[in-house]
Amino acid sequence: MKIMVCYDGSDRSTNALEKSLELFKDQKPEVMLLMVAEAPGDASMENEEAAEALQKNCHAKLRSMAESVADRGFEVDAILATGDPRNMIVEAIENKKPDLVVVAKRGRSSVDRLLLGSVSTHVVNHSKTPVLVVQKVD
Repeated sequence: MKIMVCYDGSDRSTNALEKSLELFKDQKPEVMLLMVAEAPGDASMENEEAAEALQKNCHAKLRSMAESVADRGFEVDAILATGDPRNMIVEAIENKKPDLVVVAKRGRSSVDRLLLGSVSTHVVNHSKTPVLVVQKVD
């Protein structure tokens, strides 16, 4: 079994990862950790430097979490993509063909989703693979 977990370093995505490992541990899944760094809005030198710093930060977070998951006995594939998270996640799903995709719910209101869009909603609506949306319960 291959599980793709959309990970952004937040508490919510860490919780989604932990819940999926707990739920599927008996099946010894291959875990694909996917992190997406958003590309800068323009090609100014300042934005390029900020994007490079973001890329390094994302790489460090992803590597650290991948090592943590591997230390628990799971096979891990860490994937770092750059672009719009909604599109990059759907593209990664199409390319890697996981059996299940796990995303965290951010907990925005319906008004926020209408105005801002939602990564998890986009993935649910565009993925041909089953999607598990994990909401952190406080």
